[in-house]
Amino acid sequence: MVRLGNAAQTTQIFGAFTTSIPLLIAVFAVWFQFEDMIDNGSPLDNGEIEENYDFIVVGAGSAGSALATRLAEDSSVSVLLLEAGGNPNPLTYIPFTSPNLGQPATAYLYATVPQRNSAFGIANRSVPWPRGRGVGGSSNINYMIYNRGHPNDYNQWAEIAGDKRWSWGNIFNYFLKIEDYHGYWDGNGFHNKGGPLRIEPIRYSPGIDYVLAAGEEIGLPTRDANTITQIPGISPIDFTQKRGVRFSTYRAYIKPNENRPNLKLLRYSQATQIHFDERLRAIGVTYLRHGVTKYVGAKREIVLSCGTMGSAQLLMLSGIGPKEHLLQLGITPLLDLPVGYNLQDHAVTYVGPFLLNKRKTSYLAERDLGVNAVLDYIRDGSGPLSTPLGVTSFGFVATSYAPHPSWSDIFWSMHNVGVHQSLGDDLDASYSTIGNLFRNYLQPHVGQDAHYIVQVGGLPKSVGRMWLSDSEPCSLPIIDPKYYSDPEGQDLNAMVEGIQVILRLYENTTSLGGTLGARLSHRKIPGCEQHQHRSRSYWECVVKTVTGTLYHPVGTCAMGKPGEPGTVVDSQLRVLGTKGLRVADASIMPKIINSNTNAPAMMIGEHCADMVKKTWGLETGVFRLNFNDDNY
Repeated sequence: MVRLGNAAQTTQIFGAFTTSIPLLIAVFAVWFQFEDMIDNGSPLDNGEIEENYDFIVVGAGSAGSALATRLAEDSSVSVLLLEAGGNPNPLTYIPFTSPNLGQPATAYLYATVPQRNSAFGIANRSVPWPRGRGVGGSSNINYMIYNRGHPNDYNQWAEIAGDKRWSWGNIFNYFLKIEDYHGYWDGNGFHNKGGPLRIEPIRYSPGIDYVLAAGEEIGLPTRDANTITQIPGISPIDFTQKRGVRFSTYRAYIKPNENRPNLKLLRYSQATQIHFDERLRAIGVTYLRHGVTKYVGAKREIVLSCGTMGSAQLLMLSGIGPKEHLLQLGITPLLDLPVGYNLQDHAVTYVGPFLLNKRKTSYLAERDLGVNAVLDYIRDGSGPLSTPLGVTSFGFVATSYAPHPSWSDIFWSMHNVGVHQSLGDDLDASYSTIGNLFRNYLQPHVGQDAHYIVQVGGLPKSVGRMWLSDSEPCSLPIIDPKYYSDPEGQDLNAMVEGIQVILRLYENTTSLGGTLGARLSHRKIPGCEQHQHRSRSYWECVVKTVTGTLYHPVGTCAMGKPGEPGTVVDSQLRVLGTKGLRVADASIMPKIINSNTNAPAMMIGEHCADMVKKTWGLETGVFRLNFNDDNY
């Protein structure tokens, strides 16, 4: 008979496991890289690599994985997919590990410059910006939340680009093409089955019924945010998972297709420069693989899908970007384009804890994370191991600063997490705070059931920039999102107004405030003690002190009309002034959308694949479903 031990012992075991995650990730990473060298021969020879491919896709992230596999559907063409990392680390498949995946082996450890108007409680006032490294990109390390964005987000893109193909009426079909939907809203007429990306409902959500009921009370109904009319409301989360296991774009696109004879995936291969002929046609890529520099040619096109920082960095290293900046670094400028500008991101802040008087209405590690949790996860993928940091639902709110009452400018990541012993340390690590901010703030409440909200500025006005630190391909760029720098202060005002809605939801409703006795902690966030608790100045201080990111940087290779001052790529994602070179990832977004960016990045990859196919007379895979007009 197995002796399971008491709750404290079990918690210690899981604590030891969590602490060891970085080491385990590093061990797996070293082994995978060694295995790749063995399987593919010496890095000094080219093995099975051809001298030229019809199409080269640089970056096997969320967009690049979709793009490359769709191009390879036509057996008459050859496709090379270059990826700087390796296959997903085994630990990434367990959602519970998500907060611990910002490690050098699984992510690029980007960070912002010190922020002038925010991040007062963050170490060096520099916000960590980890981005996924490996086949699947950030879909290997994100929180797996499936959101599309508001229809008006895309209609705005179409207007900026002057191309209706980017309007909601068209790109909606690409979202449907992506989906193998088995989520919370299955059967409502706005989703599809049979696509590559598995989507399932949350499998562990203590207390969620109280949250949904409270939302109904204050005019935030329970509704699918991924329809064509996304009005404010609250929804249980749909995850990109299958039976509680992460379903990244590696699993969705690459794994089922990597044995195609016309698709070559080259791991551990970091592109360092794009080469052009005298007519500025992209003709090849230099890349670094296992320490050896190599070159491969492109017969038709090269597409950059390296992410918002990576694609902009590679363009500038190749001579495409702000002329004066390139000259300062000794890079010969080929084209003077505003690469790196238009950087936008979703800034976040912490609101909570809302203490509850009823047990098991939240997740408490000391109580809920034990052998039974492991057995639940093994049996059917349920329980606390199936969710990242206890996130259960998300909400959309339109403040008075929103463009339209049905176009939300604030959204919430809602965490039904009690104040367990390590929560303060977990949040301190996630935000990179100074002085153990969260540990000191939460310590008196340890052991209490509670919820907290990560509030997000969904449609920020603040715009930043990224630029090169030097001319070395392996150096990290300099990033300044300029949080809360918009001249009229709209971003800060919207965040403060959104917090007032959170307070109403938890304290002024029967479901939460009455039945569960939900009350915000009476304690003040460290650094904001000089302000009256709950006053406007206090909440402004909280927003500017506990400043984080939802890891959604976009816009550095902005799509637009040729001739417009901010445009880097046209509506077909072709880099202006070049031939045979496109960009397809979140960097092309001219405006950030009001939701998570992973599914939209896949959509961009799918859309670009059809554009490339049409250019070269290949069969396209445009997917359409006919909906009853009543659904619109």
